[in-house]
Amino acid sequence: MKTKQILTAGAIALSMILTGCSASSTGTKDTKTTEVAKKEVKTLGKKTKDSKSLKFTNNTGKKITVFETKSSSEENFSDNLLENGDVVKNKEERTLYYEVKESDKLDVKVGLQDQDKTFVFKDVDTEDTKKVDVSLKDDKVNLDVTKKDGTTATLTPSEDSAKTEEEKKDESEVKQEEKKEEKKEETAKADSSNKSNTSESKKDNTASTTNTSSNKNNTSSSKPSSSSKPSNNSGSNSSNSKPAEHKHDWVAQYKTVNVPEKGHNEQVLVQAAYDEQVPITEMRAHDICNQCGADLTGTDIPAHMENSYLNGGNCGGHHTEWRETVVGYNVVHHDAVYETRYVVDSPATTKQELTGYKCSSCGKTRAN
Repeated sequence: MKTKQILTAGAIALSMILTGCSASSTGTKDTKTTEVAKKEVKTLGKKTKDSKSLKFTNNTGKKITVFETKSSSEENFSDNLLENGDVVKNKEERTLYYEVKESDKLDVKVGLQDQDKTFVFKDVDTEDTKKVDVSLKDDKVNLDVTKKDGTTATLTPSEDSAKTEEEKKDESEVKQEEKKEEKKEETAKADSSNKSNTSESKKDNTASTTNTSSNKNNTSSSKPSSSSKPSNNSGSNSSNSKPAEHKHDWVAQYKTVNVPEKGHNEQVLVQAAYDEQVPITEMRAHDICNQCGADLTGTDIPAHMENSYLNGGNCGGHHTEWRETVVGYNVVHHDAVYETRYVVDSPATTKQELTGYKCSSCGKTRAN
C-alpha cells in the first residue's frame, strides 16, 4: 500500500511540473497577445465634444500622404491632416475624427505618394458606417464603405478630382482669361453708352447754341452794332461734351478663415486603487470512498462504511487522491490608474477676414 502511495505521489509531482511549464508557456503567449491587443490605433484629426469618428484602412498598396476633410457646404478643405512627414502606410488602420455641420455630409480628399493628383469624394454618408477601406483601381482611389448591417458600397471620386495640379492650373488660367474678356466687353459697352450720351448732349448743346445765336441776331438788329459782344457759349459747350468720370463702387471682399480649437491635457482617474486577495494552494492527500466518491478526509472511515451498510449501501473501501487545497491568502495591492485625456477649452470656429475691395461695376480691385 505504501509503495502504491509513493508511486502515486511521484506521478502527481511530475504532472505538476509539466502543468507548471505549460502554464508558464501559455502565460507568456497570453502576455504577448495582450501586448499586441494594447497597441493603439493612430488617429487623424482632433477629437472634440462635437466631432464624429470612423475607422479606415489603407488598402491601396501605396502610402497615403494627403488626407483632408470638410463639411459639404464649406468651400475649402482643411489643411492636410498628415503633418511633419506622417503617412498612412499600406494595410495601416487609423481612426479619423471629423466635424460636419447639421444636415451636411462629409467631403474627403486623398492623395498618394509619388502622385501629383488628389482624389475628392463629395457627400460621403457616414451614418451607420462600420469601416471604410481606401483602395486603388485603374490608378484611381476608391472608398469601399461597409455599413453596420453588413451592406457595402464603393464610392468613386468626382469627375475633376483626379486632374493634376498643372491641368487645374491651366483651367484656372483659361477661366481668368475668359473673365478678362468679359470685363473688356462690359467696359467697351459702357464706353459706347457714354459716347452715345455725349453725342446726344452735343446735339442738344448745338441746338441750344443755334437758338441762342438766332436770338442774339434778332436783338442786334434792334440795337446799335457797337453794343454787340461775342458769345462765350462755345467754351461751355466744350466742357459739357466730356464723358462723366467713372466712380468706383467699392465692395468689401472677405474670405473664410479657420480658427483652430484650443484645449489642454488632463489626468483622469480610470481605476481606483484596490487590494486583491490571491489564494495560496497546496497539493494534499484526501481519502475518497471507492463507491460513493465522498471525501472521507479527517472523518471516521469505518463509521461511514457501517452507516452505508445499514442503509442499503455498498461502500466497502477507499483510496487516496492528491488535490489542490486553499491553505491561505496573499494580499496584492494595485495602485490607482490614471489616463491623459484631451479637454477642449474653445472649439474650432471660422471667421470672416477682409482681403480687399472690388468695384461692383467695372470689376477693378484694390488692397486694404
